Amino acid sequence: MLPTAVLFRRTRGLVRALSCAPVRPTYMLLATLSVGCASASNRGDFGAVERLVGARTPLVVRWTSGTHEDSLVDERVRAVLRGEVTADSAVQVALLRNRALRATFEEVGLAQADVVQASLLANPVFSGEVLGAGGGGRGVQLANVALPFVDALQRPLRRRIAASALVATQQRVADAVVRVVADVRIAYVEAQATEQSVELWQRVVTVTDASATAASAVHAAGNLSDLALAQERAMAAESRLSLIRAEESRRVARAELERQMGVAADSSWNVSPRLPDPGADSLTLATLLRVAQARRLDLMARRQDIESVARSLGFTEKFALLADGTIGLGYEREPDGTFRGGGVNVPIPLFDRGQGRVARARAQLRQAVALHDALAVDISAEVTSDFARLSGARARALQLQRSVLPLRRAVVSEMQRFVNAMQETVFTLLLARQSEIDAGQAYVESLREYWSTRAELERAVGGSFAPLSLAEEAAFSDRGASRPEMRDEH
Repeated sequence: MLPTAVLFRRTRGLVRALSCAPVRPTYMLLATLSVGCASASNRGDFGAVERLVGARTPLVVRWTSGTHEDSLVDERVRAVLRGEVTADSAVQVALLRNRALRATFEEVGLAQADVVQASLLANPVFSGEVLGAGGGGRGVQLANVALPFVDALQRPLRRRIAASALVATQQRVADAVVRVVADVRIAYVEAQATEQSVELWQRVVTVTDASATAASAVHAAGNLSDLALAQERAMAAESRLSLIRAEESRRVARAELERQMGVAADSSWNVSPRLPDPGADSLTLATLLRVAQARRLDLMARRQDIESVARSLGFTEKFALLADGTIGLGYEREPDGTFRGGGVNVPIPLFDRGQGRVARARAQLRQAVALHDALAVDISAEVTSDFARLSGARARALQLQRSVLPLRRAVVSEMQRFVNAMQETVFTLLLARQSEIDAGQAYVESLREYWSTRAELERAVGGSFAPLSLAEEAAFSDRGASRPEMRDEH
């Protein structure tokens, strides 16, 4: 990435070389007509997006267009949805079928079209007149062809600006893919958590129903009070209510996952019913912060914006006094004879010297640099916050798994023995069971938060926890060395 001052110098040198060349109307017409043709690709340069995404995830991203290859993709998606869907397969389906993502892909085509349009020359303008003479005299015929020669001088710089904007668009589209990957993983975690919650409440309902049935038999024998029986039945009823809520949450989470994947409602697929326990994390905050600054695609796009705006500023400054101009060939036929020749039309910059355009371009450059710096600060804060949340969720999950849950199970087991020996009341046993259920729910919630936060943190660092490659390290160092500097305009 080039500093702003270097971009200005290179742009100035190119414009000086073009503007100092001798201009002959006939030769200029032929030259500009020969370079005025360009064509647009139907799909744009999507390969750059595929490479950017491929460096962050092994999954395939494809821009479908109704071809035979797309029908094979649809068959692959249907095959995935026939059984258990893993997190990776859910993400792969989303990359192939998510309609909102397809709409985002069109941004690349739009930017590519802008490059083609910037490469085109303005059309020549033909004008003709036939003037009749009164009294039977011979009339006058006039014909002119004019071509904007300033537009021809601007064309190379204009195309470079559009090409730079195309690179930023490719980076933003790739960043949108990374965000979709994170959103699908979070939705998958929510679906898993609700499945595990339903499983938990199904076990609770089985236990509380059995306990209420046993309490009814003991009550019929006269060994249990009406209050204790009512408490047992109330707990069984409340457990069923909680199961109904859990099943509702499962349906909602499943619908959200289907929306993220871009598929219709279908009951033929299922997710893994249990969230995995937290593994051993070797992530460090310092490493993640460096990875985020080097790998975040939206930050790369902001830096590319600075380069595009710097090129635009150089372009505007160089053509501030010569914003328009045409050369042309003329033909005139009069009674006195036929005349041919050429001419040049240029505005005289007495009043409008491009001051407003230059001031606007300079403000846009300052704005682009400020937006880049603000995003860099936001990224650091986001990574720090997500890392803290991830560490906290992992610590809670491990504490619940290793200490709280075993102790709660032991309390319930011992309390049951005391109740059987009539040394404790049934109410005390119910409280112990409720505490065990609450601990189980807290464990599921801690797992959900851990894996959701991990997906958010992975997106926050640029889509992958993998260490920076040598190429990424070199590119990051080069970007730091070529940090755009703002010039004092006052």
